[in-house]
This record gives sequence, C-alpha cells and structure tokens, in this order.
Amino acid sequence: MEPTETLFMIILKIVLIIIFAIIPFLFGVFSNISTKFHKVFFIAGRIISILLAVSIAAGLSVGIVFVTENAFEARPSYIYACYFCGLITAFIPLSTFHFTTCKKTKKQRACYLTLSFIAFFVILSGFEFLYNRAFGFVFQTEREELSINEFYTDHPEADKNSDINVFASIQNGVREFTANISVYKDSIILKTIESNYIGDGKSEIDSCYRNDLPPDLIQDIIEEITYYQQEIEYSPFADACLHPSASIELADNRNATTIKLYLPDLDEYHPNARRLAKKIKSLVKDSKIDPTKGCSN
Repeated sequence: MEPTETLFMIILKIVLIIIFAIIPFLFGVFSNISTKFHKVFFIAGRIISILLAVSIAAGLSVGIVFVTENAFEARPSYIYACYFCGLITAFIPLSTFHFTTCKKTKKQRACYLTLSFIAFFVILSGFEFLYNRAFGFVFQTEREELSINEFYTDHPEADKNSDINVFASIQNGVREFTANISVYKDSIILKTIESNYIGDGKSEIDSCYRNDLPPDLIQDIIEEITYYQQEIEYSPFADACLHPSASIELADNRNATTIKLYLPDLDEYHPNARRLAKKIKSLVKDSKIDPTKGCSN
C-alpha cells in the first residue's frame, strides 16, 4: 500500500470514530450539565446511541453481503472474522455515551473515553486488515523445488560441470534481462542478454560477459535464493499497470537439486524478492532495466 493510502486510511478511521461518537458524546455532556432536562437528554442520548449502533451493524451486514456477492474472490474464514471485528465497532456510540454519563470523576471519564477511542481505532485497523484479506487482491510469490534434470531440459546452454548454475529472467514492460551465472571452484562466469522491444518485430539487444564477479555478492545471491520464503500481500485495489517480475532458478549440481522462484509485482510488494532482483541486476552496471520500478511509480 502506498504511503498516501495509509495516511488516508488513518484519517478515515479517525473520522469514523468522530462521526459515530460525537452525537452520543454531546448528548452525554448535555445530560451532565443540564439540571432541568437531564432525564430528557439522558433518555434521548441512550436511544440515539442504540439507533447508531444498530445502523452500524445493519450497514455492515448489508455491505458485507453486497461485497461478497460482487467480490472478485472472497475468502470465507476472513469474511467471518472481518464481520465479527466490524460488529464490535457498533459499540462506539454505546461506549461513548456510557463513559460520558457514568458516575465517575471528570478525570476518570476522560481517561475511560480516551481508552475507548484508542481501542476502537485498533479494532477498525483490525477490520481493515481482515477486510483486505477477505475481499482484496492477492499478490504472492512462488517457490518450488524441481529435479536437476528439469533445469537442464529448460536451460540446455547451462554448464553441467559447474558447481552451481543460476538462471534469472527479469521482465519490465518491453524490456527483458536474462542472466546466466556459472559458479566453479576457482571462478565465476556471468553471461547476460538484455533486450528492448522497439516495435515492428525489432529489438535492441545488448550482451555482457564477465568473469570478475565479486564472490561475496554471488554467495549472497545464492543464499537468498536458497532460503527465500514465499511472500504474500493483500490489497483492496488492483491496477492495470504491467508490474516488473522475475523468474529465478538455481541448480545445485553437488546436491542435484533445483530451486525455482517466480516473483511478480516487484514494484509494489515483496521486499525480499525486490532486494534479490536488485542484486542480480547490479551485476551489470550499465544495465538500463530497473527491476523494481513499474508504470505505477
């Protein structure tokens, strides 16, 4: 989620608390300071608090049903948790009125009211968290282990005599970057091809060959691939932008194992995947492709 969206959601939660708390709060204040109409304000405040609570619960119920029927994908377990969490917010007007009119000192009432608002802010944050998971779009990376034969079937150009082979393909719009890293006992070789589609079936192609790669960085890349864990993010929004993505495979000839990673949406989500793609791209200093900035930035 972009920083501006996060700020907007914080402001929205505060506004919702104020909207549903201000009316019960005012009735509670008038009930406390009025001697002639104390009972009138007290009864009216209680009735209005209950009506506001019912309206929150009813509105939430209708909203959940509508969104469930029209959602791109709905996840039942999160829907129930989201609904339960949302129903708790129906107590905002009730708790506000109660703590404003309860028989406590002004300092105690103010303390309870403040704690109540903080609690409901946390509850609304939980509702937002669950709502995104119940109805939002899922952006997930993939990690799987394959046989060594599958790797060499897909990449016949890779050297079987090396200790480790890494094949990485990074796509960003019309640009594509492929890297082949072969790690031997006494050397490391990098071969890359970078293409840029310019139209009419034509592409600009640059190639690179290096045998002076920094061993520490290559070892770091290998470890990141080996221990990479799937990352998942949820968002209430999806855009039509073409996000950069990467496909990375590591073949360990010593252990006869292959790890394959599919890393989509690098510019919006998945910080570990984004870091890994940056490190692979950094092996070629004059590369024009940016694996973490797409059309949405």
